[in-house]
Amino acid sequence: MKPISEKPRLRVPSGRYRVVDSADHLELWRGVEKTPTTAIREANVDGQQITTLDAMHVIEQATRMFGPMGIGWGYRVEEERFDQGAPVLDAKGQLIANEQTHTIRLALWYRWHGERGEVTQFGHTRYVYRTNKGAWKTDGEAPKKSITDAIKKCLSLLGFSADVYYGRFDNKDYTETQQAATRIAVAEDQNAELEKYRAEYADWLKRECDTLRDKIPHPKSIELAATGILNRLPDKASMARVEPDKGRGMIIKARDEGIARVFAEKEQSKQPQEVTQND
Repeated sequence: MKPISEKPRLRVPSGRYRVVDSADHLELWRGVEKTPTTAIREANVDGQQITTLDAMHVIEQATRMFGPMGIGWGYRVEEERFDQGAPVLDAKGQLIANEQTHTIRLALWYRWHGERGEVTQFGHTRYVYRTNKGAWKTDGEAPKKSITDAIKKCLSLLGFSADVYYGRFDNKDYTETQQAATRIAVAEDQNAELEKYRAEYADWLKRECDTLRDKIPHPKSIELAATGILNRLPDKASMARVEPDKGRGMIIKARDEGIARVFAEKEQSKQPQEVTQND
């Protein structure tokens, strides 16, 4: 007896099931995963360098995908509390007080293709704490910050600004790609800006091909260099908004020609040198 092939089914809050194609599952994710460089900034938090995300950007993206807040999407705070934090000791090691952290549990709902979905996350903000200079501080905006934190976390589960959470902005090539996309989007003459990036891409390809073909003296080094260039190629092509296939073929051809050159030079060096005597 042949097994019955069924399409996957998605359970929705009503308890019913909706048949979906597996290809649909990343449709929303792919539509919101990339972040313009205008929506991020570098920050130092407790000595650690991190990339922070502008909350208004993801809120705008959610509105673009789902509709206005309160109609196409929204949230509710399910729990709010103040958690006891780290102890603060005096010079004698005696407990003075504890820091406090404001915490909420937030449920974010949204409508997608006529169905209602919901995700839950926590938001945290330091509320009462001792600063690095030893002064005590109370953050009166902690509840608002906790809500913002939880909204961003909820939307990240749906793919919003996933490149930030993946840590892709730690990669120089990816950051340059997103910077290029941002510059093209805001340029007065987008075609001229795009042509500039395409010319830079063509120059980069030519330089790398020339290096592989003519300048590296060892086959293994040529292979390693070509692998690195091929890894960078998709981001470089994306900056110019061209398909990477042609560039990939150029790099592979230059790699093979470079390796062939090295072996040819070695064979030539083995040939006996002819000595010409002058009478």
